[in-house]
Amino acid sequence: MEFINGKDIQTALEFVNRVYLCGNLQKPQDLQWICDNQNEVGISYYRQFTADQPHYHTTAKEYNFIISGETKVFLIDEGHEFLFKAGSIFVLPPMTKYASKHTENTKILFFKSPGGNDKILVDVDSKLKEWLASW
Repeated sequence: MEFINGKDIQTALEFVNRVYLCGNLQKPQDLQWICDNQNEVGISYYRQFTADQPHYHTTAKEYNFIISGETKVFLIDEGHEFLFKAGSIFVLPPMTKYASKHTENTKILFFKSPGGNDKILVDVDSKLKEWLASW
């Protein structure tokens, strides 16, 4: 059995905004993770209002569970916005171009299958830039 102590996870999140719990990670991190060649699991912690760089995943299906706070997701190709609050889960299929932004103190548990760095950044036009800038 492999495990990571909750205290170690909380300590790691004091210094960074994202920790990986499981995966086949190529970049080192302070928190010791569980090696997994098929899946990737982590926690993102947004201490202040933050917008992520719009992107999509070529092969991974991404599951996101909102532990605390609120997240808005904008599906770029469809032009739809969604609001997710603590306790919600949303799933992004591969090739789904999206932008996301998060209120202060938002924590998200994410799971990607298959794991690996398949992220492709999306160009940001003036309309999307405006959406990313405010809640």
